[in-house]
Amino acid sequence: MWVIVSPSPITHNDFMINTHFKTDVYIEYLRISFLSLLAYRANYFLGVINYVIHVGVYYFIYKALYSSGGNINNYTMSDMVTYVAIGWISKSLYLNYMDHDIAGDVRNGAIAVDLIKPVDYQFLNYARGLGQSLFRLLFFTPPIIIATFLLYPVHGPSSLFNLFLFCISTVLSIFLYVGLNFFIGLIAVYTISIEGILYPKNMIIELFSGLLVPIDWFPQSFQYVSSFLPFKYIAFVPLSLYLGRVDMSLAIRALLIQLIWVILLFTAGRILWFMCRKKITIHGG
Repeated sequence: MWVIVSPSPITHNDFMINTHFKTDVYIEYLRISFLSLLAYRANYFLGVINYVIHVGVYYFIYKALYSSGGNINNYTMSDMVTYVAIGWISKSLYLNYMDHDIAGDVRNGAIAVDLIKPVDYQFLNYARGLGQSLFRLLFFTPPIIIATFLLYPVHGPSSLFNLFLFCISTVLSIFLYVGLNFFIGLIAVYTISIEGILYPKNMIIELFSGLLVPIDWFPQSFQYVSSFLPFKYIAFVPLSLYLGRVDMSLAIRALLIQLIWVILLFTAGRILWFMCRKKITIHGG
């Protein structure tokens, strides 16, 4: 049967962040998310191999592209190998499947269990996403870093300060990706399934984030469009900071814009969630 969940009336306070919520509850969700990934050791090892292979594919593509030497748009061969390698290392941190998980919970009715708990659904999912990133930081990313630095000619950051800026930007990228996936996952409340959205969504992010090809390699029209989207702050901006291709004044500005996007996506997800509370239909029974 179908069960319609009738949400409580939405008040002004619903849109405000409750500073009195118990942080230990969300830390527990983060821990559970962390441990759930730890249970799938085969996926862990295959994931490491998959990332190293991806870097290898792009390494040989750019090696052929730079076969005559020189540079392209002021990127040397060494820069591009480093760009690709660090880009995939960063992806191992921010990647999560929250959108797929939320859609699955909506489809099988498991979301009803979360709705009856005295927790904020958005914070709950952010905690789950951050738990996945924490697992990747501790167990997934280090072997990828070791393998890529041993197998490919990857160079270090342009300076320690640039490495510091890169780390800050990568942390913001994690929150950006969590915010995007939370928003996309909630679309399942209206469509039941988002399988047809996930693949093009991932391809759009990889293209407009600059993970596949640096944004400044594209025509000006493409760069202009990407400047109004949050995607380039996921990969291109952190990688540009790592390579030292951004002046310090512009670097601070880029980080501020990245933070603004994090806040905007959080706010957009919150508004969409309160809209979804009026539409949720639980299937099953």
